[in-house]
Amino acid sequence: MFGDHVENANFIDDSTVSDNGDHKAVLRTVAEAVDFFFNINPTAIILIRGSSPARMRLYQMGIASAWQEIKERYDILGKCNNNWKPYKKGVNYEAFLVFKKIA
Repeated sequence: MFGDHVENANFIDDSTVSDNGDHKAVLRTVAEAVDFFFNINPTAIILIRGSSPARMRLYQMGIASAWQEIKERYDILGKCNNNWKPYKKGVNYEAFLVFKKIA
């Protein structure tokens, strides 16, 4: 789950839109976390689903902008109309499944 830490509470609010201009830094940090996770758990599967349509679009734009690098290391399925299909740029997805390519 990604969102803003709520001070004086012990949770992350994934519905807040902070609009502080750090979305590229956040996506970069997420990508680094994914790499780290898969280095420890190479056969795991990561589900990516936005808490809102706007967040899902943000994740989709992040994947599309880094697709050349991503496709070398990962296989991604996108969920569209209740079907999982290999990721293609330009298709609007409801969720993603990410798998590390095993060499």
